[in-house]
Amino acid sequence: MTEVINIPIQRTGFPVKIGSTELWFDSSFENMKRFFNIDDIAKERLEEIREKAEHVHFPEEINEETIETVNVEDMDTAFDVNKEFIAIQYDLMFGEGTFKQLYADIPDIIALEKVLDIVGKSVADKINEQEAERVQQYSSKRAAILDKKKQKQK
Repeated sequence: MTEVINIPIQRTGFPVKIGSTELWFDSSFENMKRFFNIDDIAKERLEEIREKAEHVHFPEEINEETIETVNVEDMDTAFDVNKEFIAIQYDLMFGEGTFKQLYADIPDIIALEKVLDIVGKSVADKINEQEAERVQQYSSKRAAILDKKKQKQK
């Protein structure tokens, strides 16, 4: 019988824990290429949401005087649009279905919206940290190769 060669592989990325939900941010080159084009993807998805919300009339400011003029259906639609906008951001960052998973654990759209900026900054910081490590590793490998080449020439 032939022995199986087992070579483990470690995915490129890092865990991100939001509340009690642990997510995975894929920082592979392939995903980073997509991630840096996220604006284009988000614009497409946001355009779909914008079309849904076009008919909604929502006052710029809600106070005691204007609260009675707000249509409940419009308020629900505005809430749904905001929720979808937040969902898009989470799903684009961590993968489709992420927002549903988070919202099931933390059914508080305001809390999830507030933490979104912190999540984005933390992910960006970690990406920069990983990139610095990659540059250092490649510099070390390059130096070692050049050193070996120099040794051979002697």
